[in-house]
Amino acid sequence: GFRISSTRHKGPVIILPRLTQPWTPPHDPLDVDVGMILPLLGDAPPPLLIFGAGAAPQDPLTGLVAACRSRAINLEVMSTAAACRTWNVAMSEGRNAAACLYLQS
Repeated sequence: GFRISSTRHKGPVIILPRLTQPWTPPHDPLDVDVGMILPLLGDAPPPLLIFGAGAAPQDPLTGLVAACRSRAINLEVMSTAAACRTWNVAMSEGRNAAACLYLQS
């Protein structure tokens, strides 16, 4: 699970600067569609979306990256461990970002 702002979360989450919410993604990150993420990002999605795919992703999720890019969202796909570190750096820099995190397997 994850510990975010002193709260434990047992499953996958989507994180925004002032909101962490549970997320029920498909088992395989390859099956994630932009429509599963966008409604959880609010009315004005941030320009950066950090995607923690569990272990180091074997596929760059090009379809999801393209779908996000067409909506002016830069999607960065990486392992969940790297995504957590990237999220912390982005927040320390005051960046407008969101993160979708699968559990590390």
